[in-house]
Amino acid sequence: MASSESKDTQVSPKISKMCMLISAICMGTVGLLVTLLGNYPIYTIVLLRGIFGTFFLTFFMIKGHSFSKEFLKESINLHWKLLLISGILYPIVIYLYFFNISISNYAIAAFLLYTSGIFVLIFIVVTKEERVSRVNIVSFILAIIGVSVIMEFWNGEGLTSGIIYGLLSGLMLGIFIFYKKKMYNKRIKEKQKLQAKGDFDMFLAWCSTLSIILLFLPFGISDLTKITLIELIFCFILGFFPTALAFFLYNVGLKNDKGGNIIILSYFEPIMATIITIIFLKILSVYTIIGGALIIMANIIVLKYSGRDTNVRTR
Repeated sequence: MASSESKDTQVSPKISKMCMLISAICMGTVGLLVTLLGNYPIYTIVLLRGIFGTFFLTFFMIKGHSFSKEFLKESINLHWKLLLISGILYPIVIYLYFFNISISNYAIAAFLLYTSGIFVLIFIVVTKEERVSRVNIVSFILAIIGVSVIMEFWNGEGLTSGIIYGLLSGLMLGIFIFYKKKMYNKRIKEKQKLQAKGDFDMFLAWCSTLSIILLFLPFGISDLTKITLIELIFCFILGFFPTALAFFLYNVGLKNDKGGNIIILSYFEPIMATIITIIFLKILSVYTIIGGALIIMANIIVLKYSGRDTNVRTR
């Protein structure tokens, strides 16, 4: 008998895509919140995201009865190696991303983070973890071109520190996403053995934020007593919208994704970051607009045609 957690978040492809989009939009606000908490070192801001994200996710876990001994034991026994790897990778991803936000604008940092899609697609193809559809390949090429235009590679500046940190964050995120997909694929293969009740999507998001606390608490603990009331409000917003809610929706979408749709749909995060950059930093580049338009086009293609393409391939 399949576990109830497998059924709780099993959604249709349409709902799955909506989860990815809403998640990406929420995540796109993180740059602004990093700026609002800019009085603190980057490692402290990362820690604050981990603490408040874990706070909300713990509440959701308790409400969803996902803290049972049976569920935690089953999940850890099945995935402990991948959970350990992910727990090391994710805090590094967030630190590199936040650091790049501090030296670049929100849009550039977000777009560079999402070069992760290049690495994920390579990993999927090389390992044959999943079959990649022709629509995803075409859309992905458009997305890469869009990122290239935004970065203005032709201006001759070469690898700036922002580009280097951005690409490193993309590589680490790509590895992280790939291992998450492996966990979900393993659960699908062994679903008949899963008996414990609990929400694995929520559990995986909770593990990510908890790993941030474990890694960065020694560095930022002294700053926690300095937080003002307005900064506390920013922390709650950071912990809920672009963290707890976004992580959960992202994992729901990732679990129900086939062939890499999540790679393209996640590009709505840098689109949102671009909008916030224009509104709050008053930075407007024609290349950002052109590149962003290409990325939006890639998303539209996936939303409109990926289901049709999947039907053809599965007949």
